[in-house]
Amino acid sequence: MVHSLNKKWKEFLFAFSGFGPNLLMIMMGSYYSDALNPSSLEMGEQFQAIMPGVCYILPALFPILFALGKIFDGLIDIPFAHITDTLSTRWGRRRPAIAVCFVPMLISYVLCWIPVGGADGKLLNTIWTAAFSIIFFAAYTMCLIAFYGSFSAVCIDEPQRLRVSGYKAFFDTISYCLVYALVPVILSGAQLHIDKLVFLCIPLMFTMIIPLFLIKEGEKYGYPENKGLKEEKVTMKESLVLTFKNRVFRRWIYVNCCTFFGLQMFLSSMNGLIIGGMGMNGFQMAMLNTCAFGPVPVMLYLFNKSKARHGIRATYQSCLLAFAISIMSFFFASRYVLGDGNMTAKMVIGIIGGLCGSWSIGAFFMMPYLAPSQISSVEERLTGRNHSAMYFAGNAVTTSIVGAVSGNLVYEYIKNIFIAKGKGFVWAEAEGSLSASEVAYRHFFGNAGSEAEVASSVFNFGNLLVPFIVMITCLSGFFIAKKLPKNFTPRILAEEFKAMDPTLDISMIEEDEVKKERSEIIFVQIGLSVLSGFIFGFIWSGLLMKSIKNMKKAFKWLPAFLLSCLVPFVQIVYLLKMRKTILELAKEKGADVKISTVALVLPALIFPVLFTNVISLAILQRGMNRIFEQEEK
Repeated sequence: MVHSLNKKWKEFLFAFSGFGPNLLMIMMGSYYSDALNPSSLEMGEQFQAIMPGVCYILPALFPILFALGKIFDGLIDIPFAHITDTLSTRWGRRRPAIAVCFVPMLISYVLCWIPVGGADGKLLNTIWTAAFSIIFFAAYTMCLIAFYGSFSAVCIDEPQRLRVSGYKAFFDTISYCLVYALVPVILSGAQLHIDKLVFLCIPLMFTMIIPLFLIKEGEKYGYPENKGLKEEKVTMKESLVLTFKNRVFRRWIYVNCCTFFGLQMFLSSMNGLIIGGMGMNGFQMAMLNTCAFGPVPVMLYLFNKSKARHGIRATYQSCLLAFAISIMSFFFASRYVLGDGNMTAKMVIGIIGGLCGSWSIGAFFMMPYLAPSQISSVEERLTGRNHSAMYFAGNAVTTSIVGAVSGNLVYEYIKNIFIAKGKGFVWAEAEGSLSASEVAYRHFFGNAGSEAEVASSVFNFGNLLVPFIVMITCLSGFFIAKKLPKNFTPRILAEEFKAMDPTLDISMIEEDEVKKERSEIIFVQIGLSVLSGFIFGFIWSGLLMKSIKNMKKAFKWLPAFLLSCLVPFVQIVYLLKMRKTILELAKEKGADVKISTVALVLPALIFPVLFTNVISLAILQRGMNRIFEQEEK
């Protein structure tokens, strides 16, 4: 394989390759279990379900089968990694693995979202979804491991790997923003259920074929590779031993497992935490997630600045501590603590928690790519052994197991536990036309009450417990991370290899090797920060103007949207016009709305185009929310 990313646009496009499969995988991890069993959504908005209140699977059996599927997915990472590390064909070793597995990955994903047994065939649906999820996980894993395994070879040096890892983290950020900030808005606004949206997104899977054109390997480039340049062959057993005996990698795995246990549980439960636990709708959920995911690229830039100054260990520890603190906002802003009202207080707590958590999220995206690729690259230079995919497989197998336990086993069970203050706990699941929360209400209070009585009296215990579990795992990772090296630079890693094998000559690794493109990397990160950090301000401003248009037909939202977002300071005119329109609507509907002119205009002077001015957007959105609440009464 040759260093084929010889142009900057190729680096960007290569990092984009996994965008489609990753986005659809995130949608599956975030919405799939609630789509099939919406018990954690309680009485909230349920467009995240295939059918509101309908459970399609057996709640006692599905978590076990789905967790086993995830564990199986993790275990096959190892033989798959060895295959793609040692495969020798006329087309190379990475590209055939991607090409062969792409079609089953696509088909099995579609079939996972079709419960063929209907609402009454729970056993059939449980087996069906578990079987096709295993096929999907296996095919997805092979594609992605082959893709990740090519990182160390297609990139020529550490600065390029840092750029590509940064681009990859950028696209991961976009994926999470789309899934957690935009999807709820689409579901609510279009009155669309999650399975229908998933089918519309299926064509994005085709981004996975990009590496087939960017990875240069096979006969055309020297058969089997590099015109006969021989690498030291590594058997699967040797590769496993080398990978898991590597002291730096093993310590990273311990920390990453703690991180991933909490992160996977949080991502699996986010719908329940916000919609069920906090009592919010899809639009409010989008606002919270915009605050959490929108600033991530800016945080990535600051993460790299902090890493350069304080070291990667201390910076990553700060991320774990920040996430442990931010996750508790879901408990303190829950209906159990603040009741069914107090939405302003819930939004404030949620936004503060989201901004705090955004410092961590970017690092959680970037480190699983950067750490294995750096370690494997240094090892190849020092020993001539190339088994980079095995490091990614080692990363994947451990995170698959802890992810299966946290998100697919522990959470799937605790989300079926309900609590009523002063009355204890009960395991509940949907029965006939009754939702799980209504079944729990009958258990505690004897007869089914109104929707309001159920919502205010019965709480999902899983939604309350998740923040505490995530906080504990993040704090555990914080203390374990003290064993990591201060940095993952080639020189520091080479010294770690030297400590494990004193016979190695590390003189070829220069201390200042990483410095030569530092300014360029920072420039790229700033550009990505601007592009991604405010992308949902752009979406938010359009949605806000469209909602005003829906209630006040005379408001011309499209020219206002385009001019405000593209021409500096023009937003001030339209902010004042929107303020006037909202106050008129509030008077018509009898809603108590007050909007300060100074509070709108001052942020507009600091952020000259509207999509960057989330402060004014939040003020106007608050006014619209009060109008919506008044209409619902």
